[in-house]
Amino acid sequence: MRFEGKVAIVTGASSGIGRATAKLFAEEGAMVVAAARRMSRLEELRDKVAESGAPGRILPVKTDVRDPAQIEAMFDKCLEEFGHLDILVNNAGVLDGQLPVHLTDDEVYDLVYETNQKAVFLCCRRAVKIFLEQGTPANIVNVASAASLRGLKGGTMYVMTKHAVLGITRNISASYFERGIRCNCIEPANIQTDINKASKELGLGVLEWKLRAGNAAPMHTITKPGEKKPIMGKAKDCANAIAYLADDVAARYISGAEIKVDAGWLNM
Repeated sequence: MRFEGKVAIVTGASSGIGRATAKLFAEEGAMVVAAARRMSRLEELRDKVAESGAPGRILPVKTDVRDPAQIEAMFDKCLEEFGHLDILVNNAGVLDGQLPVHLTDDEVYDLVYETNQKAVFLCCRRAVKIFLEQGTPANIVNVASAASLRGLKGGTMYVMTKHAVLGITRNISASYFERGIRCNCIEPANIQTDINKASKELGLGVLEWKLRAGNAAPMHTITKPGEKKPIMGKAKDCANAIAYLADDVAARYISGAEIKVDAGWLNM
């Protein structure tokens, strides 16, 4: 019950890391604004959490983070329903099909930039304003990536935007700790989620990304048929790391931290 009485917003909460995080927060007592575009999945999560008898609650809020007006509406709904905000988890994100810069058109640029970078900025800006007005301890956890630390091959927009997520994490942590606001991030790799599927549905060439990325790709994309596959991480592994960083007791003196959730891949 480490989040009893806390209110959290989790973006990209309809699947993967966001869904696992929203569920874990509610299981530990939080009131959770679960935001995503797929409302039916959010409602299914709400019902599942309620049926489990969890002490917390899921409030589904349909939100496309590419639309600034919908981001503002998400925060407004949170304050209207719960009166305050303690935790923001910026999780919504999209891949770019591992496209190198010369194959990245304006449409892909806009999609990835607006989802992975601009939305994080807008959410952080609104959250920090709320936190400062409240004057109570609060925190942000951003979902960065192994791509925040590596140049990789191809994937220009994903690498660029995830570097920006790391940058804003460091900046906010340095700027607001004395005001009671912490900001940290996780850097996942080799996690089983639907992010590849979403990019494929958008026609961004995910099936070809192994050829583009070569040995810079995560381990699970480069093992040959018949070879033993590496142990894959689960969304819950990321949710556990996020919950630790969001805990104002366990992580009280931690800000600007980068937790690699990658089974050591970034050390190879």
